[in-house]
Amino acid sequence: MCTRILIQNVPEQNLGTVLNEQLANPEWTNFYAAVAFAKNTGVRHIENNLRAFSLRGVVQIIVGVDSQGTSIEGLTSLYNAISENGQLRIFHNENPGSSFHPKLYWFSNEHNSLAIIGSNNLTEGGLFTNHEASAILSLDIAQEQDRIIIDNIRAAFSDWMNPDTGLSIEYTPELAIRLVNAGYLSSEAELAQSLRRTQATRDTNVPNDDLIGEIQPIFSRLAIHRPTRPVIVSPDEPEDIDPESYDVENPPIAPPQVGLNMGFLMTLQRTDVGYGQTTAGTSQRSPEIFIPLSARNHDPMFWGWQDLFISDPGNPNKMDRSGVPMRIGGQIVSVNMMTWPAKHDFRLRSAELRRAGNINDILKLERSDGTSGFSYYVEIIPAGSSDYIRYLAMCNNPVRNSQKRWGYY
Repeated sequence: MCTRILIQNVPEQNLGTVLNEQLANPEWTNFYAAVAFAKNTGVRHIENNLRAFSLRGVVQIIVGVDSQGTSIEGLTSLYNAISENGQLRIFHNENPGSSFHPKLYWFSNEHNSLAIIGSNNLTEGGLFTNHEASAILSLDIAQEQDRIIIDNIRAAFSDWMNPDTGLSIEYTPELAIRLVNAGYLSSEAELAQSLRRTQATRDTNVPNDDLIGEIQPIFSRLAIHRPTRPVIVSPDEPEDIDPESYDVENPPIAPPQVGLNMGFLMTLQRTDVGYGQTTAGTSQRSPEIFIPLSARNHDPMFWGWQDLFISDPGNPNKMDRSGVPMRIGGQIVSVNMMTWPAKHDFRLRSAELRRAGNINDILKLERSDGTSGFSYYVEIIPAGSSDYIRYLAMCNNPVRNSQKRWGYY
């Protein structure tokens, strides 16, 4: 047995680099991992090599969902990377006195193994920026002492992945929905927001009213070196722009869109899809998508409310923002935003937007700087698609008397 200690505190020495090197090593035929936390911030750094490994070898990963340390995005990325040939399982003990807390990565073949055991979770902090420590064991199955360690690791994974205990469940998109609805999983945006609230509470919680001046930090601040965000290679990557409907060389300039948030998400319901509601003997209604007023009022600047709206000359009680350029499916369309105080809602009028989705799909609306010729980028996330669960977790605001949910990121 050969052992080395990985102390993660400098950019040149981190577990993320080690995992990518070993995943790309053709010597290994099996990869197992057991971690307490997994987030897309970490998974994205090994996703390409993990996907390639799963196409030639066996991959089994088990992740805990305790203490809100795992995100829906992290599990979705893992599932998408290994679902063809690998297995992803979720471990949780409902006994509040126990949590799933290992950090074990194991590569093996018929003769040798490499085990990494330490403090590193499958997050960007765990792989790159945290102060962590791990032991890296190079094991030879022909050596009795090494074989004992290998057998112990194999037994641990067998126990953790055993469905008969009721603690380990295979991850599927259907399970993901249940986990989100039951509160086991949140989006990374929600987790970050919760952390910011905690930080703000600590920073403003003055225990003694007689204290004068600001509370000074107890510890020093050390700069960290974040890794470059990788480009994820996906066989399903869509065409970015349709050259027949868009001038790539000379894109038009559109008004930039500001806002407190970058994007808006909303589940579509019957009133938001199709060709507009009709009643026998009457003309077809206008093609509109209905945005809750609570959503608009959560970030008014995102919609340009009220600065970019003007009164309708034909209806003084109606406010319009007309001709907003939005890109959907490689095509730039003109969308009218409108609201009436008496209607108690906010609407996007566009036949192209309305016909693009189906019931329970998710509308994704992201603001743009306008340099590409549109103020918003629009995407429909189909129900059942690989990204659907991740975005559904971000739609965390319900609407009264409706199945509709919305959120910002």
